[in-house]
Amino acid sequence: MKIAQLPANEHERLKALHEYYILDTLPETDFDDITRIATELCHTPISLVSIIDSHRQWFKSRHGLITPEISRDFAFCSHAINTPHEVFIVEDLTKDDRFHDNPLVAGEPHVVFYAGIPLVNPDGFALGTLCVWDNIPRVLEEKQIYSLKSLARQIVSQLELRKKIIQLKQKQSALKIAYDDLEKFSYIASHDLKSPLNNIISLTHFIKDEYHDKLDKDGVEYINYLHDAAHQLSDLVSCILNYSKSSQLLVENKEYIDVNELLEEVKGLLPIPVNTYITHEKCKNEVYTSRIALKQILLNLVQNAIKYNDKPQIHIQIIMGEDRHNYTFEVRDNGPGIADENKEKIFELFERLKRKDAEGMGMGLAIVKRLAEKLGGAIKVQSRLGQGTSFLFTVPK
Repeated sequence: MKIAQLPANEHERLKALHEYYILDTLPETDFDDITRIATELCHTPISLVSIIDSHRQWFKSRHGLITPEISRDFAFCSHAINTPHEVFIVEDLTKDDRFHDNPLVAGEPHVVFYAGIPLVNPDGFALGTLCVWDNIPRVLEEKQIYSLKSLARQIVSQLELRKKIIQLKQKQSALKIAYDDLEKFSYIASHDLKSPLNNIISLTHFIKDEYHDKLDKDGVEYINYLHDAAHQLSDLVSCILNYSKSSQLLVENKEYIDVNELLEEVKGLLPIPVNTYITHEKCKNEVYTSRIALKQILLNLVQNAIKYNDKPQIHIQIIMGEDRHNYTFEVRDNGPGIADENKEKIFELFERLKRKDAEGMGMGLAIVKRLAEKLGGAIKVQSRLGQGTSFLFTVPK
């Protein structure tokens, strides 16, 4: 018996093989179907999807054979993978010097005929073979060989698909860990920053109140600058904290919500100027969704409609509807409108549009978009300069 030489690229081949995580996995119908078809095509009692590991030949699928693996030294497929782009056929193993005294030939299962199609991955590494065995000498027809090659390509496609799914899951897991770490960091950082900022704000208040008469004009102006800057930074930290918490909101903790009561609650939470009129029609139906997430979306949209309005009288209309699959909400105002080139930017994190007398931290609409998507819905904006803006978002039923 002649033991097959190791391929010249054996180290790289084994590394590539292990990236598929196929060894010692449970039987799968997709592979078992292929070995059954190979048996019927070639009229052989045994067909195998074999994988050549460092010291063994392991069978991902076996038709007509009980043992799950054999020593690589005895494997006919060890010879086949040395010529990865050729079909390896021995019509009578008993007459071949390399195999006549092989235990698989001299003893059970008394293999006489072998044909193997190397399973070559896109990088050119032969991972194993699709092979057929028989107990009598055989000659395969060209159409049988062609069909075996086609089946071998299907096996490689299945392996590649498996590899891609595993890689995607690994990336997804890594991203989740990184995302969780980032949220934890932003939460801790925000809390750690809030305390000294609040001290600065309190201290500037104290200086303005207690030492106002002792400061000259420039001193008062500098204290005001410091006070305003601390307030802006505090607002930014609060926004970061809210954004990091937005995906943690209980979007899965759903309940039936009376929208009329929720809208009144939203209005009660906002400092509404005397020149502001907020209207909404009475909603007949309850909405089944996350109360805290829906409330946060409406709060942000109504607050923006007030904050950035440039009209002597502010009119905000909240409209609710529904279709077969979604509840729909619209928050419409009579403000300055949004230019077409800015309609996508407004939903981006830290994107701030220059507004007269009002400039936010550029996070409110990013939070709204994130929450709407977490609920399974979507949000869009309709607006024309000088003619107001309408935000429309959906909540799945």
